[in-house]
Amino acid sequence: MSLSRFAGWFRPYSVPICLFVVVAATVLFVPPLVLGEVTGRTYALTIAVLIVAVSSVLPYAVAVAILTVPVPYAGLGSYAAPAAVESFSPTAALRHVVAGVSYAVAATAVGGVSVGIDFAVSSGSSPLQAVRFPALGVPPFLTLGGAAVAAVYVAVQLWRYDSPLAEIGLDTVLGTVGLGVLLAASPVAALWLFGAFGF
Repeated sequence: MSLSRFAGWFRPYSVPICLFVVVAATVLFVPPLVLGEVTGRTYALTIAVLIVAVSSVLPYAVAVAILTVPVPYAGLGSYAAPAAVESFSPTAALRHVVAGVSYAVAATAVGGVSVGIDFAVSSGSSPLQAVRFPALGVPPFLTLGGAAVAAVYVAVQLWRYDSPLAEIGLDTVLGTVGLGVLLAASPVAALWLFGAFGF
């Protein structure tokens, strides 16, 4: 298969595939890096973190997905639109909501697993002992994990539209970036909800 044919096949599915790869790579490779060993215990701890993170973020994820339905309705971007100009329909709205919930959960999963890096940094663990961040009020790698997923979403979604940015339009670009910002906030929202409900 030629590169152009592969790109044509891949483009409509690019956002969910790329975000799945980011989450899978984080879950598979970050815990052994942080804990220094590839064992069942390492991945059991990772699964526990993921369960807590996902259960904490679900109210936020659902709210973001539903409350942003006016964005694709206005033609300003979407979590699921394969084209910059797509007619709004109940099916398009449903795809937007499902994708929005999924992507917010993905951002939280990456941010949640990344919290392990903060523990490694604070304890002077070997691979990351030189990494230092100013106090942000929340764990810095939690924030960076969400921002990484949001950046992947924005970059790949704009590429997915298969049009120059000038043709996509500034409104759609800004709408897509705004949707990405809401994804970036997902891990912090999960941490806040986790504390608010007293878990």
